[in-house]
Amino acid sequence: MKKNYINYIAILAFFFLLTAGCGRTGGDKTPTAETPVLTPSEQSEPAIEELMVKNPLTGLGMDKDRGGRRPLAVMIENETSARPQSGLNKADVVYEALAEGGITRFLAVYLGEDAGEIGPVRSARPYFIDFAMEYDPVYVHYGASQSAYSDLQKNRNIHAIDGIYDRVTFWRDKTRKAPHNAYTSTENILETAQKRGYLKPIDLKRWEFNEGGDSLPGESLKEFELVYFKNYTVKYVYDEDKEAYVRYINEKPHTDRKTGDPIVVKNIILQFMDTRVIDSEGRLAIKTTGSGTGYYISNGSYTRIKWQKPGRFEKTEYTVEGGGQLKLNPGNTWIQILPSQDKFKISD
Repeated sequence: MKKNYINYIAILAFFFLLTAGCGRTGGDKTPTAETPVLTPSEQSEPAIEELMVKNPLTGLGMDKDRGGRRPLAVMIENETSARPQSGLNKADVVYEALAEGGITRFLAVYLGEDAGEIGPVRSARPYFIDFAMEYDPVYVHYGASQSAYSDLQKNRNIHAIDGIYDRVTFWRDKTRKAPHNAYTSTENILETAQKRGYLKPIDLKRWEFNEGGDSLPGESLKEFELVYFKNYTVKYVYDEDKEAYVRYINEKPHTDRKTGDPIVVKNIILQFMDTRVIDSEGRLAIKTTGSGTGYYISNGSYTRIKWQKPGRFEKTEYTVEGGGQLKLNPGNTWIQILPSQDKFKISD
């Protein structure tokens, strides 16, 4: 009798252990009041860090670490011996205006992308300083006219890097002749600016952008020319696939030196400004303040605009014909400064 009792207890213990083991190995476990089931909407998901921010110069996304950083504004030459240039295709905004001799010069503004080679870098002019200061940038040039040096010395808010006195930031390309061979890069500029304490954080607000692909209505414009001088003509031709304009100089594609690719532009602003010769060297004075007229060109069409700039270092405001602030389509912008409206020729 005692032996049967012991066997009975052993069998019960065996089944108890087996049942407990099955509970630990998982399987389909029936939920109880103490273990509620969470629906997908109730389950928590890991937070995803936002890695991109909106570029205030293009309306496109850029790396988060560029947010609040000062742009870099670089003077770039455009004489025949300077072409093709390097880095214009990486700039968010580019100004083109006449310099002496009937040729133009560029001011290229960088924020959203790095450029491993920029140049050839050339000297400053007062009106280019006016354009640059609308972005509170680190201003980069290689020399300057006397009046431009005066402006740079008087205004302590201008943080400039001059290749005449700073050779570390620049290099000379031996395959080209001086003075058309001074180059720099965004990396070099940022390193120098960091050492000098120029990289202060800023809250840059420059343009408003059309959201959702809405474009400003206007008249069709697939091709047009800008005649800066009798032997120097810029042409833009609209590319339907790229939804942007391909740029030409004297009937040849304007290409990047490093890639060989043509420069493509999303937004083009034509701005007419009073221009006059001021010395025997042919240097110019361009009246950047006051008000005037122009055109906004994008997505294969154009519309008339007006511009107004209260002071030299204040922002230029653009309004569309009939009123309302100009909103750009997301992408890069080239601002073409022209002496008069008859320099703008629409192709038939």
